[in-house]
Amino acid sequence: MTDRYFETEDGQKTIALLLHGDDLASTSEYLMHLLFDKGKREQLFRQFLEFETDVSYDWFNRYYSQEMTRISKKHKSFYSPPALGKLAKQLVDVARTNGDVEATKRNLGATNYDVGVGTGQLTIANWDENRRKHSPFSYKPSMYFYVAEELKQEGKPSRSIPFLLFNYLIRGMDGVVIAGDSLTRSISQVYFIQQPEDDHLGFSSLNVMPRTPDVEQAFDVRTWIDKPVEHIEDKDIMPRFIVDQLTGNKRQPEQADEQAGELGIYKKRLNIIRDMAKDKDGDKDCELTESDKALVNFLDVLMPGFAEFEMEKNKERQRLASKRQQETEQPKA
Repeated sequence: MTDRYFETEDGQKTIALLLHGDDLASTSEYLMHLLFDKGKREQLFRQFLEFETDVSYDWFNRYYSQEMTRISKKHKSFYSPPALGKLAKQLVDVARTNGDVEATKRNLGATNYDVGVGTGQLTIANWDENRRKHSPFSYKPSMYFYVAEELKQEGKPSRSIPFLLFNYLIRGMDGVVIAGDSLTRSISQVYFIQQPEDDHLGFSSLNVMPRTPDVEQAFDVRTWIDKPVEHIEDKDIMPRFIVDQLTGNKRQPEQADEQAGELGIYKKRLNIIRDMAKDKDGDKDCELTESDKALVNFLDVLMPGFAEFEMEKNKERQRLASKRQQETEQPKA
């Protein structure tokens, strides 16, 4: 017996019911379509949470593995067990640090990287372990950044990626999901996921990185496959410190320490992405001397023209504030 609802027979039926499908193909297709509608997907999240509030495990692991077992009997393909996925992850970690196991451990201590992630079972386990290191009052999603890669063949839908994205988004995680071939670096899409208010009780937002040279370099994309998906949700909602960095606004002295800490997290995050997205020669511990510039460039890739947009909004706010002040100062008749 299990107390994990979505591992029970009733839970399996509930998944199929909520995702309006009779098999893996139909549920996966329905879910992928729904994920790009923020309102509808968050409504779906709340429906799932009515049945289960324990987010420490992958709700779809049993459902997905059973469906894949049925498919394998027909198409002779097989679902990788978690132990094999864990081994593959360790091998890739070592390969990407030129056999330096200690460097691999340092990387894993800084963030989480999962190749052949499937629906995200191992990533969720790492996420749950990381968040439990903190109290509910001190934990913030921006403390950790989860990079995952899952196979996506050109012209064919991925059955696992919709469930993987669901798992990131409902848990308020920050990270990147790279859909494509991890070996040839033929990439379909790069999904950038973040909790914009840094609230661990909130859902994350979904963005698809544009196909620019900067993105290709950051994520070691050698070939793009499939049609590009244009979808960015974080156009207006940005952490205050990033707005300040992009627009050149200065904080008050008492806010300086808070800003430095926030910027430090994003600088570290950017270094981690670059280290884990591609092989890099030289010292793994070296710092980016242009980290501030790299941070702005990276965010500009995600949201082109955001700085100009925010400055225009600031001008409008100042104009309205000045108008209200003038109206207040006018003598009454």
